[in-house]
Amino acid sequence: MKRTILWAVLLTVAGCASREPLRMPDPVRVETVVVAPSADAGAAVYVGTVEGGTEAALSFPVAGTVARVTTDEGKHVRQGDLLAELDSSSARQAYDAARATLDQAKDACERLKQLYDARSLPEIKWVEARTRLSQAESACEIARKNLDDCRLLAPFSGVIGRRTASVGETVLPGVPVMTLLGVGTVKVRFSVPEQEIARIGADSRVRVGVAALGDRVFTAGGIEKGAVANPAAHTYDVTAAVANAGGELLPGMVCRVTVSPAEAAEEIVLPVRAVRQAGDGSRFVWAVRGDSAVRMPVVTGSLSGNGIVIAGGLEAGDRIVTDGMQKIGEGSKVVWR
Repeated sequence: MKRTILWAVLLTVAGCASREPLRMPDPVRVETVVVAPSADAGAAVYVGTVEGGTEAALSFPVAGTVARVTTDEGKHVRQGDLLAELDSSSARQAYDAARATLDQAKDACERLKQLYDARSLPEIKWVEARTRLSQAESACEIARKNLDDCRLLAPFSGVIGRRTASVGETVLPGVPVMTLLGVGTVKVRFSVPEQEIARIGADSRVRVGVAALGDRVFTAGGIEKGAVANPAAHTYDVTAAVANAGGELLPGMVCRVTVSPAEAAEEIVLPVRAVRQAGDGSRFVWAVRGDSAVRMPVVTGSLSGNGIVIAGGLEAGDRIVTDGMQKIGEGSKVVWR
């Protein structure tokens, strides 16, 4: 009887255990990249610096005391914007006086012309009146220019570089008070070792990546190679022009310059660590299909910087595991990013 009860208990426990759900292993977290053919496989990479396309030192043509400054270093301005202004009270008074004198000369000429036309005014008096009018017009024009010269306007659109004058300071004619940098088109300058300078031509493909702008990439052109080498570093300076209509690129920004031949074909390049080697010597990568890892054989080519060219086995859009592949196998569930 006791044996019968014991067996019943054991069977009941076994039955309960068999009904517990099997626990699936947690998905493996992996890092991935999406395959995208590029012509940069055989490209050379350099560190460059953004330079302003045009630079102008701005000054007042007349002496005076700075009454107002409307901008500051690093500010974007448009052509014709007011940048600074001198105290114009004296110039305004001089212009108002010259304008009044001109009005009087015009009135006098109009009255005397009637007398001259009626032959009631000697020729010499009419000549004198016209001379006074001409002198008044010249004086008014000069006074007007002096008044306008108290305002400093932007000659072109750009970014304020350096500002040296402040409100209350006295400035002299022709002495710069600020610099204006044209950024509609900027230049990127980078140094190329002498053994690589021959590979760069006027038709080379140049792409500029800027970390300060979230690694945004710009296309450059208008390549110019320096003719004189740096004797210490044995490098040549190269510049390329970049369209910058939005003004995002600012002088002094550090950038990553990628230069590839004009005839370069598009190739697939993966990080070297993403390519694995099987026991028989063949190579493969781990791809992600849905939420599972799939082993895909590949044919590799030459090394390219920190990557390796994939000559066959992959297509554009394939998602390939680059980190975390040590913990996965065929069909493993993965969470990728």
